[in-house]
Amino acid sequence: MSLPIRVTILSRQDCHLCEVVYRIALHLQSELHIETNKVSIESDRVLMERYGARVPVILLDEVEQFEGNVTEGELRRAIKKARWRRPISRILSRLGYAPKRG
Repeated sequence: MSLPIRVTILSRQDCHLCEVVYRIALHLQSELHIETNKVSIESDRVLMERYGARVPVILLDEVEQFEGNVTEGELRRAIKKARWRRPISRILSRLGYAPKRG
């Protein structure tokens, strides 16, 4: 199996929406091959300057995908697209090895 998609949620302390998105990602982790983590931007000056009040910001494999409110369906679709963008997924598909659902 390929490496998991890295789902990073950039958040701030006491951010309710950040917690909701993090719980959604943890729920998806049980069925999709992903690695989930939450990073507080408050401990990093560069991240604070870049993202400030835009949290939560969701990165997939270090690429910014969403900010603010995200549904489970939107995150699920984005993870599937991120997996497809990986070269090995395209190669295996062309060889007839369909990726597992999820």
